[in-house]
Amino acid sequence: MHHTGTSAKRVHRILVLSLSLFILFALIPALAREVQANAQIEHFSPQGTVKQVRQVTARFSEPMVSFGDPQLADPFDIQCAQKGQGRWIDARSWSYDFDRDLPGGVACRFTLKAGTKTLAGTLVAAGEGFSFSTGGPSILQSRPYEGTIDEKQIFVLYLDAEPTQETLLKNVWFSVSGVGERVGVTMVSGKEREQVLKALRYRKDEGNVVTLQAKQAFPPSAKIRLVWGKGIAAKSGVATEEDQVLEFQARVPFRAEFSCPREKKGGACIPVLPCV
Repeated sequence: MHHTGTSAKRVHRILVLSLSLFILFALIPALAREVQANAQIEHFSPQGTVKQVRQVTARFSEPMVSFGDPQLADPFDIQCAQKGQGRWIDARSWSYDFDRDLPGGVACRFTLKAGTKTLAGTLVAAGEGFSFSTGGPSILQSRPYEGTIDEKQIFVLYLDAEPTQETLLKNVWFSVSGVGERVGVTMVSGKEREQVLKALRYRKDEGNVVTLQAKQAFPPSAKIRLVWGKGIAAKSGVATEEDQVLEFQARVPFRAEFSCPREKKGGACIPVLPCV
């Protein structure tokens, strides 16, 4: 009796395993057809960190719309602080044009709308969406531009986004030849800032214009590197991911020389020579 029961259990397990394998192999072609049936987004740009973005583009693997249809809807849900307008370039290509070149500190995300289908009715694979940012505040222009500077130089930096002062003071510094450690910065503000901007003919005292100075005077003739460092954040929270470096050199020491003619070596100077 014991032997008969064991055999029955073994037969039962074999039948269950066989049935499971049959169901699995029966489902594989159907699953393969479903995967193959899904249309794809072949290309999406930009992604990652990109400066001066003006347009987003997406291209699908199959025709999505009848080109020329005035009721064409945007296929993406868009999360972005900057305004723009979506449009279909052709049956498979869609673009989103921003109203202006994006400044620094902007992060955007595009997620395919649930249930989006092709013109033929095929479901488009949604994926996890696409995102990009324009990175943290970066220097577009500096005054002075790279070159010789005063030992107590005030630097005026025009940025592509307004930085938070806390992250700026923490991540901006000077590397000075002959000085073994980083030289920190201090912000130039108040009337002194106003005078500097007025001299440079800035019309507005904007937040994306930074005026700063080293915490100590530069040694004469020293080579200087202004490091706009990783971690400087915009008001949006988007931060710089790498250093930006400007190079300068402090001016040579002031030196005055005097010479005069003498009648003989070691004699007194002749203050006035006769006209010839």
